[in-house]
Amino acid sequence: MLSDEQLQSFWALGYCVAHVPVQRESVERATTTVWELSPPSFDPSNPKSWTGLFKDCCKTQTIKDRFGRVKFRECLRREQWLYDLTAGNADIVAAVGDLIEDPLAPEYVRGLYPVFPTRPGTAAGHCDRHKFQVGVVLYLSHVVSRGGGFTVWPASHHIMAKHQATLGSDDRLPSFGAALAQVQATIQPVELSGSTGTVVFWHHRLVHAAGINTRNTVRHATLCDFKNTQFLAAADRPAEDLWATWSPRMAQLSSTVAVV
Repeated sequence: MLSDEQLQSFWALGYCVAHVPVQRESVERATTTVWELSPPSFDPSNPKSWTGLFKDCCKTQTIKDRFGRVKFRECLRREQWLYDLTAGNADIVAAVGDLIEDPLAPEYVRGLYPVFPTRPGTAAGHCDRHKFQVGVVLYLSHVVSRGGGFTVWPASHHIMAKHQATLGSDDRLPSFGAALAQVQATIQPVELSGSTGTVVFWHHRLVHAAGINTRNTVRHATLCDFKNTQFLAAADRPAEDLWATWSPRMAQLSSTVAVV
């Protein structure tokens, strides 16, 4: 599913981009679900109404204060149609297999992550804390520049992995905060644009963020995580080899390509 060039990008930069067909009905259902879960005052046809307090799975806060970012997770985890968009998508699973060979079927997907328009600003990057190897972001709308696209700090996974005590657990070393600040000060972030069906595959130690959306449309996307049994068995051990639990193609890259 993934070319050698895409695998090389993932190894070197911590991410690669592909495209999969997505049924229009699923996209429309996802969009409709977002509006159903949004405040009654939010009129889909009137961007000026997309302001004020917004309650999602995390908190109640204004769209402005949360930089437009909303997460619908637990309330959607039993929805098979949403699971099938990523975790049940044969093309996506095959691509993840190119990266980690034998991905486990996720128990659930993360959910729907719309990004509403907000004031211009700069996205602040972070690293996730739970155990997984490959993150997947599937765009369910056309995402243009400054439209809330998934934003990455290329090659930062090589750096941030050195500031974790183990391969995959949440055990940040005292140096983690300074390393994250240095990454954001020295690496130019890349906001990834793309049409509906664009998929971003990204490494679990990569610094990333949801981009700032300054357009008059909502960025629609769904997220999912993958891992394999080898990773889970080694996740609580020191990371002697960052790629030992990945596919043979990725392991070969790690042994033949020098980090730039």
